[in-house]
Amino acid sequence: MGVRALKLLVILLCGINAAVWLLYTESPVMAMLWVATAIAFIVWITVDIRNG
Repeated sequence: MGVRALKLLVILLCGINAAVWLLYTESPVMAMLWVATAIAFIVWITVDIRNG
């Protein structure tokens, strides 16, 4: 459970980073990179759950 919680925390922090990059620096490219990182972690968690 600890590893999964850490992955969820990374997703949360990536989302916060994306919002900060978009709102404060007005850099949609960096915001999209952070969103892509969050999506990659979501996929990783999904695959991890399906594989047991």
